Amino acid sequence: MLKYIISLFFTISSIGLYAQSKPIDTKPKDTVVYKQSYGLRVGLDLSRPILSFTNEDYDGIEIVADYRLTQKLYLAAELGNETNTRQEELGPSNENTTTSPLYNFTTKGNYIKLGIDYNTYANWYGERNSIFIGARYAYANFSQTVNNYQIFNRNRYWDTDDFSTGSTTPEEFSGLSAHWLEAVLGAKVELFTNFYLGASVRVGVLITDKDPEASRFNNLWIPGFNKVTDNSSFGIGYNYSISYFIPLYKKVKKEKKKDKEEIQE
Repeated sequence: MLKYIISLFFTISSIGLYAQSKPIDTKPKDTVVYKQSYGLRVGLDLSRPILSFTNEDYDGIEIVADYRLTQKLYLAAELGNETNTRQEELGPSNENTTTSPLYNFTTKGNYIKLGIDYNTYANWYGERNSIFIGARYAYANFSQTVNNYQIFNRNRYWDTDDFSTGSTTPEEFSGLSAHWLEAVLGAKVELFTNFYLGASVRVGVLITDKDPEASRFNNLWIPGFNKVTDNSSFGIGYNYSISYFIPLYKKVKKEKKKDKEEIQE
């Protein structure tokens, strides 16, 4: 019996010595692994329905979407339809203090914008907000109807207070198109679980546009691009969106690389 007690004593002592010989980890690793959700976020621009309700000359809708590729990078797209009726007026002059309507036109059509967004915001643990910069390639296909117009003649003698009547018969120009690039700055904040409120400002640069019948009537407004001005290729737009995130899978969040230093005693 004594022999077995002595053997057990040596066995326990060996295990204790082996455990003491192993280095003690003073910086234990966190075993909790945080996984981030990846998927598709789809929503609606709120500004266009509001403008459609408050302005009888405008009707529009825009669907927004983005897909998360990496921790910071997103594929993004907007798809929309707009109809807008505008009237251009000639401002007051030295002889006439009132404005005079020059022409009235209606533009309607579809557009699509494709590009990327890069999130510059460093979220806290569990947050999924973003402050992003992005870029888009955009294309619009539309038609333009000149509802009426008047003829402006600087050398008016008999009728100095009004224009000569041009036409009151609507004339439609179809098959028009435009291509442009956009720079985007925006933010998206998670209001509730998977529901996001977003806003963005866009500056577009018109690459090319097809005018009605060899520039007989220039494109003055393009769906998705907004107003076109003479001697300028720039346009400004914005949107306010509400969207829902559809999680498809999860990935482990990548930690920032840190310089490893060896401590020598």
